[in-house]
Amino acid sequence: MTAIPPELDWSVSAATPAMSLAGGTLRFSRNERVQEHLDPGLKLVLVLDGDLRYRVCGAAATQVSGPLLHLSLCHDAMGMEHEFGADRSLRFVSLRTSLDHLREAFALDPADVGALLRAPRGAVAYADANLRVDQALQAVGHQMLACPVQGPLKRLYLSAKALELTALAINALQPAASGASDKVAAGDAERLHYARDLILANLQAPPALPDLARQAGVNVNKLTTGFRKLFGLSVYAFVRERRMEQAHALLAAGTFSVSEAAYACGYTDSHFSKAFQRRYGILPSSLAAR
Repeated sequence: MTAIPPELDWSVSAATPAMSLAGGTLRFSRNERVQEHLDPGLKLVLVLDGDLRYRVCGAAATQVSGPLLHLSLCHDAMGMEHEFGADRSLRFVSLRTSLDHLREAFALDPADVGALLRAPRGAVAYADANLRVDQALQAVGHQMLACPVQGPLKRLYLSAKALELTALAINALQPAASGASDKVAAGDAERLHYARDLILANLQAPPALPDLARQAGVNVNKLTTGFRKLFGLSVYAFVRERRMEQAHALLAAGTFSVSEAAYACGYTDSHFSKAFQRRYGILPSSLAAR
């Protein structure tokens, strides 16, 4: 964002002055519209959790919900408007790099990137794409937000991860074979989003699959297969990821002990510490002690 709210975990220049990073959690107590200035270049936003609407070039608003990867390329400076809902959180990592940096540092022709974004060849003013996120991309985002080092090494670590994130994101744009079986019908997508919201509202003890399917208005098979297609994770993996994110946020805030964070997220102490270390590379007690 143009103005970085204090809730962000970090905002740094990384790799070169032509690349900038920001990451953390945006929270708003009321409905907000935030204006953003886009300089010519590539913008990458990995939305790990949460949702928002954005509008650019006078076009209709686009709704995005995490986990999702947003990429956009603009050749001219322009404005973008973001709409955030009240009492909602958006956990994300964003990266910006200039057109010259794409050419010189990454050996990427902006026209080729634009073509991957399905823009016609030539100096197109703006093109974007919103893609499903695989576990590799999500893992990089989580690693960046849970940066294990501080001081001068933090910039080095985030710079390296930024390059990895860019490579995976551009690779995700590459054409891949897909058929009608990969698509989720609009009505089913709405029910699956409702199922996701039910899980998020009951992370400590989410409904069993049959109950969740019944409440969402789908059968268990459609719930499990559709959930993976729409959100890139199984229902079980989604619950595990959201619990870990919640636990990380509670411990980072410094208001919960390891035992309290584990209980709040539906874990026992012994399982929690192992799962947390496997996910973030550090023991939860290390984060709580900071």
